[in-house]
Amino acid sequence: MLPITEGDQNLSTGRGQWDASQSTNRTVEQDSRLYYHQILSTPCLDEIVRAEGPYIYTASGRALLDFHGNSVHQLGFAHPRVIHAINSQMRSVPYCTRRYTNHMATELAELLTSHAPGELKNNSRILLTPSGSAAVGIALKIARACTGKYKTIAFHDSFHGATLDSASLSGQELFHRGMGSLMPGVVHTQPPSTRNCTECMNDECIAACATSIENLIDQDDIAAVVAEPIRATTVHRIPTEYWKRVRSACDRNGTMLIFDEIPTGLGRSGKLWATEHTSVTPDLIVIGKGLGGGIFPQAAVIGREEFNDYGPTPVRELALGHYTHEKSPVGSAAAIATIKTVLEENLVTRSSSLGREWLTTYREKLTAMKAVREVRQIGLMLAIELVCPELTDRVMYECLNNGVSFKIGGATSIILFPPLNIDTKILFGATDVICEAIRDQSIQMNVSKAIASSNEP
Repeated sequence: MLPITEGDQNLSTGRGQWDASQSTNRTVEQDSRLYYHQILSTPCLDEIVRAEGPYIYTASGRALLDFHGNSVHQLGFAHPRVIHAINSQMRSVPYCTRRYTNHMATELAELLTSHAPGELKNNSRILLTPSGSAAVGIALKIARACTGKYKTIAFHDSFHGATLDSASLSGQELFHRGMGSLMPGVVHTQPPSTRNCTECMNDECIAACATSIENLIDQDDIAAVVAEPIRATTVHRIPTEYWKRVRSACDRNGTMLIFDEIPTGLGRSGKLWATEHTSVTPDLIVIGKGLGGGIFPQAAVIGREEFNDYGPTPVRELALGHYTHEKSPVGSAAAIATIKTVLEENLVTRSSSLGREWLTTYREKLTAMKAVREVRQIGLMLAIELVCPELTDRVMYECLNNGVSFKIGGATSIILFPPLNIDTKILFGATDVICEAIRDQSIQMNVSKAIASSNEP
C-alpha cells in the first residue's frame, strides 16, 4: 500500500488541502492531462513562470525561496556567468557530432581531472553524459569491464537514478515497483548512519556496521560498491573509519568503489567533493545535477587513469558512453562556468563557514522544541528531523504558504539545500519561517500528547 504521508509523494491530506486551495491553472491542468502520472511529480504543485537567484516565481503569485532545487542550484537560478557561457557557445559550436571533439569538452575534462580529489587528481580520465542516471550506468559498465565481475552492492533506501540500471541500484521501492526482473547481480545492504542500527546497537551507526558490507565484498564476486559518500536525502555523515574498511575490502577483492556525488559535489558539503570527508579515494566518481549550473543537463564520470588499458576488457575497447550529446559544447561551457564560479568566488569555503554559522544560530532553538528529534548539518546541507511524518508534511505546506520550499527526506526530515551564494539574511529569514511553522504545527497537532502516547507501554 502506498504511504499516506507526503514524503514528496503527493498523497497526503495536506496535499489535498493545498490542491483545493489553488486557483485553476491551465498549464497545471495540461500537465495532468498530457503527461503520464507518476509518484514524486504528479500532480504538480504549481506553474513556475520565472526563476532567479534563490527564488522561484509561480503563476499563483508566490515568490518561493527554493531550498530544494533538485540539488542543481549551487549558484542559484539564471546565474549570469552561466547564461553568458551558454549563449556564447550556442553562437559558435552548438553541437558536436560523434567522432569529433571540441575545445569546451576538453577544457572541462582538464578542469575536472585537475581538481579531482585524492589520488584521482591529475591521474584520471572522464566521460561526459547528459544525465546523472546515465553516468551511473557508465560507471557500472567500467566496473564490470575492468573487474570481469558483474555483481554490485548498494544501500537500502538509496537513490542513484531512475533508468532501469540505476533504479536497480536504488533502494527505494517506488522506483522499481512492478518492474519485474531488474538488472541482475544487485545486492542491497543496510546503510550506515541510520537510527537504531541493529549492528551497532546504538542511536547512530558507527564504523562497526562496516562488518556486514565487508562480508559481502569478501564473497569475491563483487564488481563494485556504489554509494554516496554523504547520504544526501537525510544529511548523514558516514564515519571515515567505515569508508577505510570498505576501501580495504574492495582492494583485497579487486572490487571498485564508486562514489555518487551527483547531489553533494561542487562545494555543497563544505568541500569541493564530498569524497574529501571520507579519507579515501574511490575508483570512480559520478557527478551531475549542479554541474550544468542549474540550466543545462550535464553529468560526468571521473575515474582512474589506468582503467583505460586495464582489466579483461579495457575501457578503450568498449563504447561505454556512446550518447548523442556525449561531448556537448554547450553543456561543457555551462559546467566550466559553474566550476570556475564556485572556485573563484570561494563558495566552497563559504559553504563550510556559513553552514557552521547556520547550525550554531539555530541548533539550540530547534532542539529545544519537543517536535524536533535531531538537527544535522554538513556544509550548506541542513536536516531538521521531526518526530513524525504527519508533522513534517504539515510543516512543509505551512512553509510553502509562507514562501519557503524544501524537500522531505526519510519521511520525517526537512532537508534544506540553499544555493551556495545565498545572502545570509535571506538564509536566516527562511529558517525563521521554518522554526515558526514547526512550533505552530506542533501546537495544532498537540505533538507533546502524541509523543507521550507513543511512549506508553
